[in-house]
Amino acid sequence: MATATLEDVFFDESTNETIRSVVPETAITLFEYVTHLGDGAVLIVFATLLYWFGAESRREQRTLVIAIGLGALAISAGMKGIFVRPRPELSGGYGGYSFPSAHAMGAAAFYGALAVVADTGTRLQRYVAAGTIIFLIALSRIVIGVHFVGDVLVGVGIGLVFVAVVFHGKTAEPGSIFVLSGIIAILALGLGSREFTTMTIGAALGATVSWQYVKSRSPQPRGAAILLLAYLCIPVILGLRAVPVFWPDHVLLDAVEIIGYAAVTGAILAVPIVAERMNDWPPVEWLQERLPFSGRTIDPNHVSFASED
Repeated sequence: MATATLEDVFFDESTNETIRSVVPETAITLFEYVTHLGDGAVLIVFATLLYWFGAESRREQRTLVIAIGLGALAISAGMKGIFVRPRPELSGGYGGYSFPSAHAMGAAAFYGALAVVADTGTRLQRYVAAGTIIFLIALSRIVIGVHFVGDVLVGVGIGLVFVAVVFHGKTAEPGSIFVLSGIIAILALGLGSREFTTMTIGAALGATVSWQYVKSRSPQPRGAAILLLAYLCIPVILGLRAVPVFWPDHVLLDAVEIIGYAAVTGAILAVPIVAERMNDWPPVEWLQERLPFSGRTIDPNHVSFASED
């Protein structure tokens, strides 16, 4: 009788089918929504809102969450492009490569880092909450059939290890993680990966430069100024996303993506500083009067991030 190998168990369609068979049909529909909590775009929005509207005293910790997320993206993008493993047949033509799961890795890195720096509840409560979210996102990738079990196990493992390494010794600094992310993405590109590597290189470059400019400043923008500035930036972001669609395979596409994402990421970090200069604009004053909170945060006395209980 042949002995089953790890490949047979963790990278086999039958394992996916077994797991899916014990999940009720209604739960499968729910998992199709849960999986979006690990979408790169969703994590970027969460991280950006935390950075923009959190208490100023904890801005570096929130920036570190962004840096860790970018680092996880660089690692997953590089590995996907190097291993180029196909997805399960159950995926039904779902794009991209299977190994490792970027959703699982990104969720582990983002929610794991957030659990470390947040001060809501006790440390144990935060870790349990983060672990539950990470588990559900990872399981959703298996249930909906777009990843093998091994893909999500490796993704979650690397994401959590990355968080642990960054916070080891409590000396982590966002700028160094941004630089590390760029180096990983460049190495991945050199090894032949084309999975979001130019985007990651650009984002790391823009974040590195912008953070050096903003890290020593303490802006006091109104929440309305941040919202208005973000609204004005939406067409730029949509235009950047449309470039590969309308300009595919162009010789300058990589350069455009690197420069574009560098500008967008740098701008995201600089928004509070630029927004402060808009505090007295009439549209800002009009909008601020209609917001359910004053100043920048919902409750500046309680919205904070810390590493202690």
